[in-house]
Amino acid sequence: MTNPTSGNQGSALRPRARLLRTLGEELISNEVVAIIELVKNAYDADATRVLIRFTPPLARGNGLIEVIDNGHGMELKTIQQVWMEPATPSKRGPERRTRQFKRRYLGEKGIGRFAASRLADELEVVSRTEGAPKEVYAVFDWRQFDDDKKFLDEILVLWDTRSPADIKAGGTVELLWRKDRKRPAARDLGHGTILRMTGLKQTWEAKQFEDLRRGLARLISPADRGGDDKDGFEVELDLPSEFSEYSSKVVPPPILKHPHYTIKGSVNEKGAFKLTYKILSEGIEKEAKGRFVRVKDAKGRFDFRVLKEKEETEDQRPSETRTIECGPFDMEMRIWDRDELGNVIQKTHSTIQDIRRDLDAVAGINIYRDNFRVLPYGEPKDDWLRLDIRRVQNPTLRISNNQVYGVIGISADKNPQLHDQSNREGLDENQGLADLREVITEALNQLEQLRYSTRPRVKNRDRKPVGGLFSGFDLSPISAYIAKQLPDDKEAKDLVEATERAFGSQLKEIQVVLARYQRLALLGQLVDHVLHEGRQPIASIKNESQFGLSDLQGPVQLPRELARKLAERFGTIHKQDDVLATAFRRMEPFGGRRRGRPVQLYLEEIIRDAFAVFAGDLDRLKIRASLPLTETLVRVDPAEIQEVVINLLTNSLHWLEQTNEAKREIAVTVVRRGQEHVEISFSDSGPGVPAENRELIFEPYFTTKPDGIGLGLCIAGEIVTDYYEGSLELLDRGPLDGANFLITLRKRV
Repeated sequence: MTNPTSGNQGSALRPRARLLRTLGEELISNEVVAIIELVKNAYDADATRVLIRFTPPLARGNGLIEVIDNGHGMELKTIQQVWMEPATPSKRGPERRTRQFKRRYLGEKGIGRFAASRLADELEVVSRTEGAPKEVYAVFDWRQFDDDKKFLDEILVLWDTRSPADIKAGGTVELLWRKDRKRPAARDLGHGTILRMTGLKQTWEAKQFEDLRRGLARLISPADRGGDDKDGFEVELDLPSEFSEYSSKVVPPPILKHPHYTIKGSVNEKGAFKLTYKILSEGIEKEAKGRFVRVKDAKGRFDFRVLKEKEETEDQRPSETRTIECGPFDMEMRIWDRDELGNVIQKTHSTIQDIRRDLDAVAGINIYRDNFRVLPYGEPKDDWLRLDIRRVQNPTLRISNNQVYGVIGISADKNPQLHDQSNREGLDENQGLADLREVITEALNQLEQLRYSTRPRVKNRDRKPVGGLFSGFDLSPISAYIAKQLPDDKEAKDLVEATERAFGSQLKEIQVVLARYQRLALLGQLVDHVLHEGRQPIASIKNESQFGLSDLQGPVQLPRELARKLAERFGTIHKQDDVLATAFRRMEPFGGRRRGRPVQLYLEEIIRDAFAVFAGDLDRLKIRASLPLTETLVRVDPAEIQEVVINLLTNSLHWLEQTNEAKREIAVTVVRRGQEHVEISFSDSGPGVPAENRELIFEPYFTTKPDGIGLGLCIAGEIVTDYYEGSLELLDRGPLDGANFLITLRKRV
């Protein structure tokens, strides 16, 4: 609907009244968020105290909610020209900070005030500025905005000034200090704002108060909790007796003071970071420095990378990098082992159930902009970093969302990419937010590795580099003992022999089942590479077939040139079919068929087939692979050997991608040392294995990759040990400067 203007120059927009109510009800998702938006307004008014008071009955159509603050208050002009103007530019000028405490304004969009319409049918606003002889009084009946026939300029809002009744000594505002021993000064009682909302839109119950208290407890960053400081910010809930457990000053639970692990540090605008990791039970403190960047790969994509200080030299720095776009921020995270909360019980004298409930209430990674929380990050079930999925994939190593409380501090001025969505709930999904996710996940990844290395594990001094699962199933000592002690006891001998045969049979079945599960560990990678190898040839076959059919639609007597083209195209089809057949043949050993007997094959050919599966990756990353030219005839299962080689190869591909392109190299050699002794040397020029991780890399679920599972080397080692009575070792040095592995085969070969 439009409103005609003078003359015939056009028309002005004339919105319906319900538009204003829509702002409150559609852009504010629920009642808890609505109250938090009103508390934000108090923060923007330089308030240091806020009281949220609920008066029963808290049923729909009844009850009262009051939000009382001691901010600077509003004049009548402010209510008329600012508070009642949606999307007002009053907070978007060059000076975007509050007048007294210079807080960064939170409500720049100018719609948070209409959260009141989400809560109740009527709103009374009482406000007074410091030194003003009168207080402003306004009444809003939100039900007027439900009339579809009314236009916005037809809505009647009542406002006036009156002698102070609420904001004065002895008035409602004094409730902010009701629990203080010392009475506030008269000057402190002469300014502030009171919002009274009557006729509740929804019934309030315990779950909502629990959510509200949790949301308010994390509303202000811990870095900005001023306590008794003049610019602190305190929020208190005053609730009916049946909800007394939620009625008090809002403070974080005491568990936050007693973490097991911490991460603290900062990232600057260029991605340079300085982080400190602590493991409190061990007294370990480790500092990490470097730079988060995106590095261009062979396909032109910019992949997230961590450059350590030594890689910033001209010789080591990647050729083309891009600065992360999330901007500078501070980071602090506190992490707990949920099954080891004895220290928290000791300090808080709470039960384990209460402590875990408190941890559930605060767990999550929170984002704070200018020390004020950005919703919904860190809310229950808002696992925006997908930590729980990472833990499902690797429960031994990874940290879940309910184990960590995190504070990420950003700034509206310094982090322009991290801006709100229009509904005020969450940041826009852009490259800045993607970079922020990558950085935080990598920081947690580093702590997970450090945490894993210090956790208690069963130690065995005689342990081989990788032990066999079945080495303990040997009855020969029992047979020898019975033969010596009971030489005439035939029944005992027969029993031991029968048991030994049964054990052997069962162990073979177990080994078959285990082999199938080992294959499954590589299934995801293999499917990806089947698709990678097969997609392009299939596309070529399809395109060329279409071209051929199109050409065949011509006259029966084909011109010579056309016949030549058809011959070339169908020749191409046959070539591409050969490509597919070769790729599938290389994958065939990884099928789910029952394992057959080892056969005589050339070991080098098996290794070359394994590398051929990843030929595209080797070319893309420009990795030079030096493979053995010898011919060593062995008796092996090709799937087992390929599994070992591919596990080593995929690790090398990951780490070589993070090194200088000019120095990427893999070298493999095969040497027969004796009749039942063959060695495979596998080396790369990557960063190598850090000294602190050398004893951990063969353990199941340990990984230094942010999204790794940590089973590759463990599975490879078990194959070599259990099926070939050999070993998989990490050598101190080798032909290349990176990781150097030695595979020794002593059976079947």
